[in-house]
Amino acid sequence: MSTPSPVDDTPRTPPSTGGPGADGQEPVPSGPGGPTGTGSDGSGPEKPSGPQRAMVRYSLALTGLLAAAIICSMLSLPFVMLSGVLAVAAMICAIICLVAGVRAKQVPQAIVTGVIGFLVAGYVFVSAVSTAFIWDIRAGYEECSADAITEQSRAVCQQEYNEKIGDWFENLTGQPLPGLPAD
Repeated sequence: MSTPSPVDDTPRTPPSTGGPGADGQEPVPSGPGGPTGTGSDGSGPEKPSGPQRAMVRYSLALTGLLAAAIICSMLSLPFVMLSGVLAVAAMICAIICLVAGVRAKQVPQAIVTGVIGFLVAGYVFVSAVSTAFIWDIRAGYEECSADAITEQSRAVCQQEYNEKIGDWFENLTGQPLPGLPAD
């Protein structure tokens, strides 16, 4: 059975496994590294180099740190502050990941991984720092929400929280908090 080649219109027959083909020619390996994914010398799959392994290790560490930081940012006080520490560690890991990617000659992957990781970690860090500034307001909100039994009482807690945040922001900047209705 022969199938037409997408490159030329001549029929192509699959290579036989028992040696040279019927026409006396050796079968041509398919794809890079041969049909079984072996290296150019036939010894097995190509192993990543030391810098490439380091790039993968740091990318995985960055992913784990970012996931942990994001999960911790959803916790209640004081555990939310752990997200800031994890975010700083993720920013350091993102920089190391950039350097490892450049050394491994995987610059585009390193830039994407490192820059996106750094930006996400920076956002989580700023969120943790801003939570530290409004610690008392947030603690009051969490206590109110924990004691709330009905949806209406939770809505009252949210409204009080928004008012306190708006007052805090106005005292700090002299401007009303964007997004809140003006009095």
